[in-house]
Amino acid sequence: MDTGETAQSPLACPQCREVDQVQHVPAVHQGGRVSYQGLGPAYTGNTGYATPYHGVATSAVSAALNPAPPIRGASGYLVLAVLATIFTVLSGIVALSLTVAGDQISIIGQFWTWIWPALGLGMSVLGFLQYSHRGQANTKMRHGSQRVLDVWSRAWFCHRCGMVFFPENDQVIPLHAFRAHLWQIGDYRV
Repeated sequence: MDTGETAQSPLACPQCREVDQVQHVPAVHQGGRVSYQGLGPAYTGNTGYATPYHGVATSAVSAALNPAPPIRGASGYLVLAVLATIFTVLSGIVALSLTVAGDQISIIGQFWTWIWPALGLGMSVLGFLQYSHRGQANTKMRHGSQRVLDVWSRAWFCHRCGMVFFPENDQVIPLHAFRAHLWQIGDYRV
């Protein structure tokens, strides 16, 4: 016996009650990323030549549904620390040779002689500390990613409303709140 009522789909958006514009969050995220490559013109003076280019274009929705912040590189801090260490050693040798030479150097002269090794040492220490901190943060981010992916893969996105929801409850979540929720689960601090 037909009562004229249709059963609500479990994947219907809780806000608009429609299912035609609902898509799995991982699919929306992947669908909004397009890689490209090709050749383009480049010029040096009067001479032109073709140069290769490549990259990934990401839509705003795909970026908002990213399950984790990007892993940031730490190698720049390591390079800074090593170069600062080399500078510290070289300027320390120069300062030591000027001080040991026995010439009478004024207090101001001694200050300007030893300030460079001190600044180099400070930059070196800061570089190594930042390198260590960034490495620990990246490791922590990788450890939290499995918990985040478990929640992220259960979510659905309604293109009509621009909201995220979980089929097991009737609450819709705006994109920014969904991202904040994921980053809280992963314990990401960016």
